[in-house]
Amino acid sequence: PWGQGPGSSFEARVVAICEAMMAQPGWSGPSLGTSGTSMLAHGVTFRGMTLLHLAAAQGYASLVEALRRWRALAVDSLELEQEIDPLNVDHFSCTPLMWACALGHREAAERLCRWDRRALAVPDTLGRLPLALARARGHLALVTRLEELQMSPVSPRCHLPGL
Repeated sequence: PWGQGPGSSFEARVVAICEAMMAQPGWSGPSLGTSGTSMLAHGVTFRGMTLLHLAAAQGYASLVEALRRWRALAVDSLELEQEIDPLNVDHFSCTPLMWACALGHREAAERLCRWDRRALAVPDTLGRLPLALARARGHLALVTRLEELQMSPVSPRCHLPGL
C-alpha cells in the first residue's frame, strides 16, 4: 500500500508510512502515549540510536524532513520528542548530525543543520565535532556547505521543531 509502487526506494516507502501515521488520529497530538500504553515501541535500541539517528546515518534526507514535520505536528508528545530530537545523543554522544557528517551524507546533514544548528557544537565521547569529523573523513563539500549555513543569519526560532 504505502509507497510500494515499482521503483519506490526503501526511503520513499518509510516516508510514506510516516506520513500515513502522521495523518491518523492519536499519532500527532498530545494523546500520543497518554493512554497508559505506548504507541511507539521503545525497546532495546541499537547503541542508543533513535529513528532520526538511523535516518541520518543512512543519508535519508527525505525521511529526516518527514520526521521533522511529524515532530512539529506533535509538539506535546514526549515519545516523539525523544525519538525525533536533533540534539539527542546515542551511546557514543553522537547526534544525528554527527552521523550524517561522519558518513558524508550532505543533504541529510544540511537538513539537520537547518533544523537545529546547535548540533554543530555537540562533541562525541572523543571530543570531536561534526565538522571536524567530516573534514577528517574527506567530506569537504559537506564541510563547506555547513560552514556556509553556520555563517548565514539565523531566525530566532530556527531551532524549534517545524522551522
